[in-house]
Amino acid sequence: MRDPILISYRPPKLGWIALLVACGMFACTNKGGNAKKGSPGAAPAQGQVIAPLSADDVSILFPAPAGAEDFTKLIAVRDITTSNGQDSSKRDPVWPDSAFRDFVSIAASQEAQVAGTQSRIGLPAEAQSIDAWFVAGIRIDAGAPGLSSEVRAQFGQSPEIRLIIQPVTRNPDGTPVVHDIAAHLIYDFRAALPGLPGQLGCLPRPEPDLNDFRSIVADLAALRTKLSNGQLGANKVTTAGVPLGVHPGLADATTASNYRQELLSFLEKHIAGHRLNAMAIAGLPAGAPRPWIFLSILKLPTGKFVGVHGPTLDGKQFAQELQGAGQAPRVIPEPHTNNLNPITCKNAAIPTADVPLAQRKGVSTSQLFVTPAPSTEQTNQILDLIADPSKSHFFNTDCVSCHTETRRAMEMLNVKEIPGIDSAALPNGPWDVRNFGWAPAGKIFQPTVTRRTAAETAAVVSYINSEVLAKAAASSH
Repeated sequence: MRDPILISYRPPKLGWIALLVACGMFACTNKGGNAKKGSPGAAPAQGQVIAPLSADDVSILFPAPAGAEDFTKLIAVRDITTSNGQDSSKRDPVWPDSAFRDFVSIAASQEAQVAGTQSRIGLPAEAQSIDAWFVAGIRIDAGAPGLSSEVRAQFGQSPEIRLIIQPVTRNPDGTPVVHDIAAHLIYDFRAALPGLPGQLGCLPRPEPDLNDFRSIVADLAALRTKLSNGQLGANKVTTAGVPLGVHPGLADATTASNYRQELLSFLEKHIAGHRLNAMAIAGLPAGAPRPWIFLSILKLPTGKFVGVHGPTLDGKQFAQELQGAGQAPRVIPEPHTNNLNPITCKNAAIPTADVPLAQRKGVSTSQLFVTPAPSTEQTNQILDLIADPSKSHFFNTDCVSCHTETRRAMEMLNVKEIPGIDSAALPNGPWDVRNFGWAPAGKIFQPTVTRRTAAETAAVVSYINSEVLAKAAASSH
């Protein structure tokens, strides 16, 4: 599973065979690029060796706004646009109005109600305007749902740019109000034709569009170099060896404004509405601080978005919730994970490839919300497995597990520091379920990074450095 609940995946709601016939499934949306081709920095010349990327180069976290002046440091989703292919005088939003309407509608639908409960996501009125949504983070992924050879053999490889967005409104005095809700917008970069399914009954495996992905990597590297060379402000800011947290270029007052503008140009060059193929939401009931409710959303070949059946649920349920302390069970519906079995593309989101509950074998953090608690050794084993993206992913591990593993480790194992993560960005309490974004910390909001996100980021960096940059350098000699 990727952060948070999200994989750009299109399981069938209306029958997977019909979808495949209608669209070739994974080849539906990536025809044609963006009309606007501005670059965030001069890309390296052909044959030039590019220095390896670091974690903050591919997982970019914005500081949480605290004052009225901080709005100028953010990117509003509404402001990210691309040239209209038919009329160059027009600009198209990367979150199309139709997709936003579907998002709001799904968040208010039966699919956003947790089965067997009265819990339902309730977007506040302010969040029902696209103008309220701002980018909290940007993540570049070399391939969902994972980059291990076993995962790619079953699911293929789908490079993505993912926007982590949250609603931010204004008080009468202009100061920001960050709403404790998050969504993901997932933009895919896939080849026109998919590969064969990993197993009979599964969906075709997407193949990466390597030309587009190499362009993304080259622009990220160019932007990193401009920052470290002092081209974006008075200070030379490096990302090498820096733990994952608020991006150094956004944290430095001398570079924050220029770096933000470069990021906006990067997004407008590479993403567009036609590439938006999946969304997700982690929300709360209307006016309530809990429970947390998670729901994934996908785009059909018709362009309409619908809710996703939970791959580790019973094949009929959509949303999953984490209840507050003192309630039992804490996790509803009970997950039936499959992360202890060999990696398989079969899961409950695909009617033709479901794995019967009796044949699933796995662990989840629902086992760590019980009394008496498991032993320290068992707890470590469960949390290590869930945090490992080569073994656990969206199709074999439930949403609540991936969003609670770090906080469970901090509470049950007294973990206070995690290598590779800025300690100031660790989840600050049991209700901080952000994997990468902003969470309440008293009267303010704080940036948050989890071990799961750090592990996924490390896998992406390793892949880019070894499979893209190193190979490009070798081919130039």
